Amino acid sequence: MTASFFPWDAIIGYLKSAGVQHLFGLPSDDLKIVSSLPSSGMDFILCKDQRNAVFMAAGYALTTNQMSVCVVGKGPALSNTLTGLLEAKNLGAPILLLALGTGGDKLGTRSFQEADQISLVKPLVKWAYRVEHVDRLVWAMERAAFLAINGAPGPVYIELPENLMDQPVPTGLQFTPPEKLSCSPSLRELDAAWAIIKTARRPLILVGGGMKSGTGDVIERFAHQHGAALFATASGRGVVDEEHELFCGVAGLYTDLSLRQIWKESDVVITLGSRLEETATFEWDILLQDTPLIQVNVNLEDFAHEYRGIKVLGDGYAAVEQWHDRLGQKPDGVWLETIRSCKEKAFSHRAIYLEELQKAPGIHVPELLEIIQTEFPENLVLLQENGLQDMWSYFYPYFRFTQGSLSIVPSDQTSLGFGAAAALGASVATQRPVVALVGDGAFNLFCSDFMTAVEYQIPLIYIVLNNGGYGWLQNQMNYKHLTGQSLPFVSEAAKTGIQIPQYEFVESLAIRSKGEAREQLQLAWQKYQENKLVVVEVYADLADVHEKISHVYGDFPLYEQQASKN
Repeated sequence: MTASFFPWDAIIGYLKSAGVQHLFGLPSDDLKIVSSLPSSGMDFILCKDQRNAVFMAAGYALTTNQMSVCVVGKGPALSNTLTGLLEAKNLGAPILLLALGTGGDKLGTRSFQEADQISLVKPLVKWAYRVEHVDRLVWAMERAAFLAINGAPGPVYIELPENLMDQPVPTGLQFTPPEKLSCSPSLRELDAAWAIIKTARRPLILVGGGMKSGTGDVIERFAHQHGAALFATASGRGVVDEEHELFCGVAGLYTDLSLRQIWKESDVVITLGSRLEETATFEWDILLQDTPLIQVNVNLEDFAHEYRGIKVLGDGYAAVEQWHDRLGQKPDGVWLETIRSCKEKAFSHRAIYLEELQKAPGIHVPELLEIIQTEFPENLVLLQENGLQDMWSYFYPYFRFTQGSLSIVPSDQTSLGFGAAAALGASVATQRPVVALVGDGAFNLFCSDFMTAVEYQIPLIYIVLNNGGYGWLQNQMNYKHLTGQSLPFVSEAAKTGIQIPQYEFVESLAIRSKGEAREQLQLAWQKYQENKLVVVEVYADLADVHEKISHVYGDFPLYEQQASKN
């Protein structure tokens, strides 16, 4: 008689061979996975909410640059993950989602929690597959892991029919861990782009989130060699050292007003690993009317066709290394002076604004960011939401990611609660300090999994900006003079304080005035070093917003030239 074991044993065995150390999720009520875990040495972080579980897995994947794994049940358990998958796809987070499915023997019979799960997830993942026979199980795992990390990273999905999970799998299986492949651009495409780059006098480089899987300083060296201004998309922050003399901030919506001139005067824009979503290209139709664009991406679908220029298919680091070895013009002195002057104005504007805030009552987010910048270690991992006031950290130079720090933000989908939940995954993944800057709306949405952090003793620092609810919506109502409407987006009752469960592992702090801000944040760091989960509640003023988003129109602020007329 041939010895055998069961599908979860094979799945856990493969994941172990692939170097997976943690699983996130909420398994099916058959709990068959539980018996396969003890001998693996892997930890299962049991979550309270499947959406949060995918967010956590995304935070883990983006921190480690490795595939993470999420396990859920079927039907509504799977549908609860869809927001997380939407975020993971747009973030390029390599996640393997394993979900139970209705058995093939019951399909179409209105079986309990039966749903067409493949159709639900297929638009949101790189690959979706339902395993109908145990002989295809390991093959499916290997293919899914390979696709998750190669090309443009992203989520993949494997469905495990219930009747499959009782079938024996032959022993002696050979597991092949996923291999990360390189994708070098063609010489023809590199030459075509170089013909533009080598004659450019005012180059600009935009670094996107697709460059986060690389290492080294080749981008900074290339920028220095050619005198190129360096910008990042919101998701690309942390790829280059923001203390570099040529770094000028975040593109599009988050570009400081003093730095817009650099975009207007550039004569070529090189984008590396960016899908050029709307936030990154805000005002480009005005700023880059006649500027050629060179796009470098590993995925054909990531190229934007709204701009004239050259498309280079391949890894951005490989392209930059090729161009770096070629001789072009020396950096243009006038252009370097323009960059220096614009940066000086941005920093001066920031300094003046901080001085003004010192005279104003209450505590303001830019003041908090300055304290975090000076009091917390440089190698911190900062997770952000995209709310009215946590958005301050997107605006360079109010916060700068120095070499060794890591930024994790929501994608252009900006799913509420992503940063709060992803922070747990990030903290599980690293020994570096993890700080989450979130609004009270996002924190309260996440709170079903606050107990997950307590139960698994996951230390991190939450800085919760409490403006009494959903500040972005209230800000729009105020701007449009709709204050007579009976829609309580914010309320004074909500500002009385968020409810933090009292546990020995949890430290609750509050900042109500600027006088206590530094002391309380220093205390937060001290308690974090004692392996505590720290929640710092900051009483935020609804009017504390960056000047670029003070004039709003729907999802986006008005263009600068439109806002100036109001």
